[in-house]
Amino acid sequence: MKRVDAFTLTEVMIVVLIVSVLLGVAIPGYTVARRSARVNQARTELEFLAAAIYQMASDTGRWPGGVGRNSSVGYEVWDLSTADAGIMQADSDFPHWDGPYANTIPEDPWGSQYFFDQDYRLNGQWRVVVGSFGPNRSGRNVYDDDNVYIILD
Repeated sequence: MKRVDAFTLTEVMIVVLIVSVLLGVAIPGYTVARRSARVNQARTELEFLAAAIYQMASDTGRWPGGVGRNSSVGYEVWDLSTADAGIMQADSDFPHWDGPYANTIPEDPWGSQYFFDQDYRLNGQWRVVVGSFGPNRSGRNVYDDDNVYIILD
C-alpha cells in the first residue's frame, strides 16, 4: 500500500478554530480603529472649516447664514457650500465679504454635509458650532453623542 500524506480532519478543524479566534480578536480592533480614523478626519476637516468661518466672521461680522455674531437669533446652515453660508461665495447678507474663505467644502467621512448651528444644545447650554452628524447621520437639531463638532463661541 502507498502511504498518502494529508491533513486529518482534526488538524483542519484546529486550524479553522485558530483562524476563527484570530479573526474574532482582529475584527473588533479594526472596527474601532476605522471609526477613530473617521472621527479624526472629521475633526481635522472641522478645524479647517472653523478657521474659514472665523475669518469670514472677522471680515463681515456675520456667521454663516448672514446672522450677526452677537445676535441671539438661532440659525442653522445645513449646506456650507451655498451662498447663504458665505464661505465659498456670498449673497448680499455679508458686508465686506473678502472670500472665498474655502475653495471646497468636503462631505464628512460618513457621506453627509457638515453643518453650522448657532443654537446647538450642549450640556444644557446653547452654543455656536460647526459639526458633523457623525456615524449615525442623525441630524438637524438632534444632539446625540456621536456628533463631531467644534465650538465657535
